[in-house]
Amino acid sequence: MFFIENPEYTKHGYYQVDNIKTFSKFEAWKLSGHNLDKIKFIFNEDVFSAIDTTKEPEEDIYELYKERALQLRSQYDYVVLIYSGGIDSHTILETFLDNNIHLNEICTFSNNDVESKTSKFNQEVYNSVIPFVETLDLKKLGTKFRLVNIGQTILNQMTDDFHFENFEYYTNILTAWRTAVNSQVLKSKIPEHRKLAQEGKSVCYIWGYEKPRVLIRDGKYGFVIPDAFSGGMGAKQYINNHLTNGEINNVYDEAFYICRESPKISIKQGHMLVNLMSTMSVTDSRLKKPWEIPIYGPYIQATTYPGADGLWLTKPAADQCIYPRAIMARFGDDKVYGGSTIFSKKDDWFYKSGHENSTKFIQKMNQIIKENPNLILWRQKSATDPSAGKFAFAMKSVHSKFYPLAPVPPPPIAE
Repeated sequence: MFFIENPEYTKHGYYQVDNIKTFSKFEAWKLSGHNLDKIKFIFNEDVFSAIDTTKEPEEDIYELYKERALQLRSQYDYVVLIYSGGIDSHTILETFLDNNIHLNEICTFSNNDVESKTSKFNQEVYNSVIPFVETLDLKKLGTKFRLVNIGQTILNQMTDDFHFENFEYYTNILTAWRTAVNSQVLKSKIPEHRKLAQEGKSVCYIWGYEKPRVLIRDGKYGFVIPDAFSGGMGAKQYINNHLTNGEINNVYDEAFYICRESPKISIKQGHMLVNLMSTMSVTDSRLKKPWEIPIYGPYIQATTYPGADGLWLTKPAADQCIYPRAIMARFGDDKVYGGSTIFSKKDDWFYKSGHENSTKFIQKMNQIIKENPNLILWRQKSATDPSAGKFAFAMKSVHSKFYPLAPVPPPPIAE
């Protein structure tokens, strides 16, 4: 059983089937008898339910970001920002810099040990991350920059028998590169962090997770916490500290935005998004069909109006809304549109490598999909030709409790 009743782990969310709790979605799926309706995702209900989420927090959103950064700095000895150069992690970096909050390390992933610097995977790293980091006086800041090449780690991860046999239990059946970086595989490859942890120092990896998922239910806007927002953070925390013989005890993962410690961030962001959408016409170019949204989201439901059913806010519009000081021109669009979240385009090189571990991984993933079709969200291969068939798009989400924000206003007049 992938579970321990400890707030250090349960704060990242867990699944419940009847009276049985687990951090593992795949284990919950099996316990439910392959019935998703029997699975609950519990995410800090005691905290969020104690707040009137229909009232927008008075604080400025950047004040809430600052409070979260200070809280993390005070809690951990060594703080590492996982920095992709995208707007979520860049906002975190600027929060530390602008408020003179010490960040021990900026860590970025690349795979230019197996692909070119211009590949889909490496775009943000070499077009955004490195150019920006080079503008910083890291010595003065007392901050280390670490560029981790993970190509070989991705190739070699399935050589670890335990990881190959169990990764679906603690990574939410994510893509090959996320399976590597979101598990103990990466942490075990950074000796400096292991050394700090073994000396009794607490090491924290901060991830830019995640915008609230705004949905419409019973005529109200509200938000939920989707279980996949952190790639199974509770399960991997359990793995880190219980199934690696203590090798990486004291190494922790923290989602910056959606979290137990700062619930006002998600509530405030939700209200900001609703306030924006309440002013928009159904013909607004910032509203799109779901297949026009990046495959990893965010999924912000804007309308259920007749004739405009299933319109969602675009990522740039959502980003500009909740990061109002951001210089949007700084951020390119390396997000993946179309295709599968299970077999990501960022992993094409891995699938085409011919490496024996690639073959093992593909065979296992296909077997999981074949044996668990009702766990998979299927999409049409063609928006105009139903006869083209469907493909495995993603694992179906399990949502937390729905937290209301505001009534959905009457349909605005089309421009």
